[in-house]
Amino acid sequence: MTHSPRRRPARRSTRAVGGAALAAVLVFAPVTAVAADAPATAASSPAPTASSSPAPTAGVPELSAPASSATPAAAPAAPAAPAAAAVDAMNYVVNAVPGAVTTEAASAAVVAAGGTVLARWDEIGVVTARSTAAGFVDRVRASSSVESAGPTRTAAVRATPDADAGGDAESSAVPSTGVQATGLAERVADVADPGEERRWNDQAVHAAEARAVQPGTPAVLVGVLDSGIDATHPDLVSQVDPAASVGCSVDGVADPDPAAWAPSSDAATSTREHGTHVAGIIAAADDGRGVVGVAPGVRLASVKVVDADGFIYPEYAICGYMWAAQQQMDVTNASFFVDPWAAWCSADPDQAPALDAVARAVAWSQHEGVLDVAAAGNATVGAVAVDLAHKTADSLSPNDSTPQPGRDVSQGCSQLPAEVDGVVTVSSAQQGGSSIEKSRFSNYGAGVVDLTAPGAAVLSTVPGGGFAALSGTSMAAPHVAGVAALLASVHPGATPAELRDLLARQAGGETPSEYFGAGMVDAFAAVTEDRGRGAVAVAPDGVLQAGAAATLRGAGFVPGETVRAEGDAFDDSTSTVADQRGRVQLPVRLSPGTPTGPLSFSVVGSSGSGAVVDVEVQEALAGPVVTSPADGDRLPSGQAVVVEGTSIDSARVAVTVEPAGSPPAGDLPAGDLPATARALAAAPAAAESSTVRAEQDGTFRATFAGLAAGAWQVSAVTWTVDDVVSATGTAVLFAVDPVPAPVPGDEAGVPAEPGAAPAGPGSASPTPGSSPGEAVVPTGAPGRPLAADPARASSAALAWTGSEPGPVALAALLIVAFGVVGVGVGRRRRVDETR
Repeated sequence: MTHSPRRRPARRSTRAVGGAALAAVLVFAPVTAVAADAPATAASSPAPTASSSPAPTAGVPELSAPASSATPAAAPAAPAAPAAAAVDAMNYVVNAVPGAVTTEAASAAVVAAGGTVLARWDEIGVVTARSTAAGFVDRVRASSSVESAGPTRTAAVRATPDADAGGDAESSAVPSTGVQATGLAERVADVADPGEERRWNDQAVHAAEARAVQPGTPAVLVGVLDSGIDATHPDLVSQVDPAASVGCSVDGVADPDPAAWAPSSDAATSTREHGTHVAGIIAAADDGRGVVGVAPGVRLASVKVVDADGFIYPEYAICGYMWAAQQQMDVTNASFFVDPWAAWCSADPDQAPALDAVARAVAWSQHEGVLDVAAAGNATVGAVAVDLAHKTADSLSPNDSTPQPGRDVSQGCSQLPAEVDGVVTVSSAQQGGSSIEKSRFSNYGAGVVDLTAPGAAVLSTVPGGGFAALSGTSMAAPHVAGVAALLASVHPGATPAELRDLLARQAGGETPSEYFGAGMVDAFAAVTEDRGRGAVAVAPDGVLQAGAAATLRGAGFVPGETVRAEGDAFDDSTSTVADQRGRVQLPVRLSPGTPTGPLSFSVVGSSGSGAVVDVEVQEALAGPVVTSPADGDRLPSGQAVVVEGTSIDSARVAVTVEPAGSPPAGDLPAGDLPATARALAAAPAAAESSTVRAEQDGTFRATFAGLAAGAWQVSAVTWTVDDVVSATGTAVLFAVDPVPAPVPGDEAGVPAEPGAAPAGPGSASPTPGSSPGEAVVPTGAPGRPLAADPARASSAALAWTGSEPGPVALAALLIVAFGVVGVGVGRRRRVDETR
């Protein structure tokens, strides 16, 4: 595609907003454990709980204005205002009049009114300041060099008692809800990257397929505007660029010291973990352990804009966006809203200046080539999600002091930064059967939400080398930031506006748009489409496991052509048709017997297009274990054979009994099959199969009736509930003994006379299955009965002679044996003919 110059001005206006209840605005919604927060199906999942805010702390020592050694511009001296009475310290934003080349005049107005300059941002005409002088803001507003001025908070600035021990140096009086946590979710130990349990969030955005084509390039830098990143985490240690990282959570003054951009040690767990969790979703390393991010090949910058109490005040956000512009970042992610107001209103003289100042900073970042992504926010406990396009009232703000019940936010009020023009705003979606659904907690709004992404029970990194599953639009936004980083990797030089258009055009198109915007963000489309070339790209949705169903995702095919995978490793020869954009989703299944390791195969289209796909095959699921019959068992004829074993609970198990042929010596530990049984084993017999469902404890049982005499083997295969076919379990060999031939002289239990010939065809035969205690006369023995071996008598096998029979006896035995076979075959044929 042809790109316009990267530096492209962006409007500094905020998005228009309308009216419905702004019942809550948490960006990081409270949920528990790994609940997906599904509506009806997740009824057992507790609803989010609101974080309570303690009363303002009394007697907190006032913090004097700090030196400005880390300010973006030199600050003028700050003489005390001669007639100003002392009040609690407060921070302010001061916006210079339009057209001002520098903020020098506005800074002078700050000093003249009794304030101290904290930071100057000449590029956008914004000064941040602190003052303890009564009437300060009125005197600043009266200056001809100032367009507007207002406080950044409602609670006085206070010192943090443990600031010298690594905490933030200034904060407000009460903890914020801006990034308050969902409560810790599931913690897991090491989780290998390959397959990674095929977690839904990774599948939903087609991240694995995208990584197979393009994992992102180190030239792309993503700023994580959040609570800091633990750069010592094994999955992030190679991903974070310290030189591009900064702390902005102390007075909004940029501080590049690593301690300033690391998570606050004294912060609540939810705040301390937040930035590291978001960072892992974007770009956790693909290193064979833990988790892997959407774009593991890009760099991350920690831009800490959240203080130890969880607040993101306007001066922090301004510093963060201006730093992103200065560092030439490609993408930023903001999983927060700016405190203390859930919606900042342009008609309020105290709120409008900060609203304008943040919008200026965001616009400047976009002007400098940064694509900004933000979370849409979450509903709090007992409240419905907010329609950001139709807000009406807010009863939760300000969140750093006493909230104002029923505050009207229906006109000219915007959530920052989600509703700033040019920002890509993201809602949270979750799995809903065969489709997706909006997470219950996620805010929404037509014309406000641009895209959606998974935000329920997302597993990612947390400080200390661990992992946790958390929920919120805070988790959805970084999926989009990761995909945007992939786009920036394959479209170097694209403007933020162009990247935003690509994100929307390539999205899944889910409806309704007020919930999902343009739809689910698509990482695979980002690295395969709109690249100005016709090459075909195909990738699997993860590491392929032998026997498991998988999907091959492709792009660049001829619309309407039939596409199929070719290779001996596939059980089924499936095909699909390329859509009007040349996309395909081709279901495949490798045979469970496919060897592990590298595998190459072709995906071809009927019009001649195609691609070679290289994958790594994982070993198939182990097959069921047959526990009965045991290897070498002899079973009596005429009785049902019961096969028992163990598999996976509730899985389907296909049990197959088939002729075994002559087993090699030693396979039957009980001894060789009797001579006649060996002869019968060569007779043709059909395999029989039975599919059963394993019990909850994994055991299964299948019954086979009427097995012919001979040598058999039994094996089984498992089909799991998620459609994975196992390898065939180890075959077990057993024998069904034939009906015994009559023994001469045994018609009435009378021993045969010495040397008597075998009974003829008209002689009576012994009853098959004689009891173990019956006496059996060995051939050639002179009239002395020999008790049957109990271990063998139960099988009703041929009489154990203990010596070789004479020629006449052997002939008789063979005649009887073949007669049995003939009768069996005849019966089977008659049964078949009557069916």
